[in-house]
Amino acid sequence: MFLSCFSTFACLLFFTHFANSNQISNSSKHCCTHQSGRKIRSVVPLDCQLGQWAQWTVCSPCEARKSRYRNLNRPAIYGGSQCIGSLWEDTSCETSEQCIPKINCGDQFQCSSGRCIKRHLLCNGEKDCADVSDEETCESDYPYERRTFCSDLFLIPGIEAIMTGYNILIHDVGRTVLDTGFGGYCEYVYNGDWRELRYDSECERLYYNDDEKYYRKPYNLLTYRFEAIADSGFTIDVHNDVHELITAMKHTDSFDFAVGVQVSVVKAAIAFGEYSTFIRNVSRFQGKDVSFVRVRTKIQTAHFKMRRYNLLLDEDMTQSLMKLPDEYNYGMYAKFIADYGTHYYASGTMGGVYEFILVLNKKALAESDLTASEAGFCVAGSLGVVVSKGTMDVGGSVKAKGCRRKLEQNEPSEKSRSLVEDVLPHVLGGDLKSSAGLLGHGIPDVKMYRHWGKSLKYLPAVIDFELMPIYDLVARSKLQSVEIKQQNLKRAMEEYLVEFHPCRCPVCYNNGKAVLLDNVCTCECLPGYEGKACQDTKRKGPTNGNWSCWSGWSSCQNGSKQRTRSCNHPPPKDGGATCLGKNTQTKHC
Repeated sequence: MFLSCFSTFACLLFFTHFANSNQISNSSKHCCTHQSGRKIRSVVPLDCQLGQWAQWTVCSPCEARKSRYRNLNRPAIYGGSQCIGSLWEDTSCETSEQCIPKINCGDQFQCSSGRCIKRHLLCNGEKDCADVSDEETCESDYPYERRTFCSDLFLIPGIEAIMTGYNILIHDVGRTVLDTGFGGYCEYVYNGDWRELRYDSECERLYYNDDEKYYRKPYNLLTYRFEAIADSGFTIDVHNDVHELITAMKHTDSFDFAVGVQVSVVKAAIAFGEYSTFIRNVSRFQGKDVSFVRVRTKIQTAHFKMRRYNLLLDEDMTQSLMKLPDEYNYGMYAKFIADYGTHYYASGTMGGVYEFILVLNKKALAESDLTASEAGFCVAGSLGVVVSKGTMDVGGSVKAKGCRRKLEQNEPSEKSRSLVEDVLPHVLGGDLKSSAGLLGHGIPDVKMYRHWGKSLKYLPAVIDFELMPIYDLVARSKLQSVEIKQQNLKRAMEEYLVEFHPCRCPVCYNNGKAVLLDNVCTCECLPGYEGKACQDTKRKGPTNGNWSCWSGWSSCQNGSKQRTRSCNHPPPKDGGATCLGKNTQTKHC
């Protein structure tokens, strides 16, 4: 599975201020290879190694629990044994100290979870407290007397996905960080030309019902704008071999981020597990006489933007945050980041992405009257959509259906070959039933595609986004007296991004990609390269440079301090590209 996101948002954040990487054992040296001249003969596996347990935290009188943490001294390398046990541990405990609530609501109402809400929100018929404790003492008919226009409106589709955290190291979502409630406000969004929304240019329109003309807007959303026309057409790219396909995908998709470098565009990146699966699927065709036709479409249903200040945190996140000690403890703060993510969505686009790769037999293609591009146009045309590349016309539904029949003749005979050897799809957004159908083997089915497109109005995904650090969310929230926790969270983020960054892994040769996931370093090799470090190949070609981890910060001099990194992980070789970005970073102190 793979994902292209065509992001147009400028990023609000800088990936800067990371911690002293010397605090944790750095495994990124050429520690585990045997060389003969310039050739890597073999690699030596090293087992995962955890540090000693830190001391237990003080027993919390309110939770009656204590916790401790240990560092990841060395990930498992080149197939070494994985670590046994967790980095975090907590247990029950006893203490004579009295539990003093950390949140004082004053004259406001305090929910059972500890959240403070204004008293005019009591008995309004809405869950201003997640446990509905704000409605427990109301007269039975009182909420109905306070019903408003908003009371009967649906919640914005897909709002739960917007309110989650995001971990930039593994490109995956975390727990819910923002509240989906309304804060007592009756705010709603107009569903644009709600009778006109369509997901493609030829077939079907996404008609909304009368009760879907307006949707209720949660308090945390500043704006949410529906797209009246949600079609971007299909784009088609042809690649002649596996390496060319992977290179093009890495150019258009965001598989990683640059540590310490300002990021101007944030993309919805494929998770490492999905990337590994895709590499394995594509690698099956290495050395075969095939062409790849990548066909993709992105359907936008809405744009959103969060409030900048006075954000209302999710109640569970608030409870987890308030349990963190004011005295800095990296282990406890790192666990919070691992659970909730490193960042949150500041703005973005909702909708869906559907793309697939046709794997075409070159000999069978030559014997047909189709080119690789025409094959892609053929499938897109049979789905009834406009193709946004070139001037080629599919030629109407009759020709589209005719060429599709040629593609679907997958049973080779003694005199003919199968034209389509495989179809590799990816779907983001929509309901599970239609997504499962599109992910099935074979050329996409037009009915299933239409069903998926129509389901996006109720089940959109976040397909483009702009991120802000999780510690900024705490600072911009409505919580009072959390400045110390916010600073601790920022400090822990610096250490967390060092401890779990793949720059700690040894070199992956021949432009392989290092991945650090679940305390294990692996190399994702390009097709044509094998071995634990991608060292085995008969190919010759350039090796691009890659950055090492940042050094530790220098001592503070004249109000500033510096740290450096080197383009030697590995260095460029045989004409390969050098590293992008600066090798020195400075900050005030």
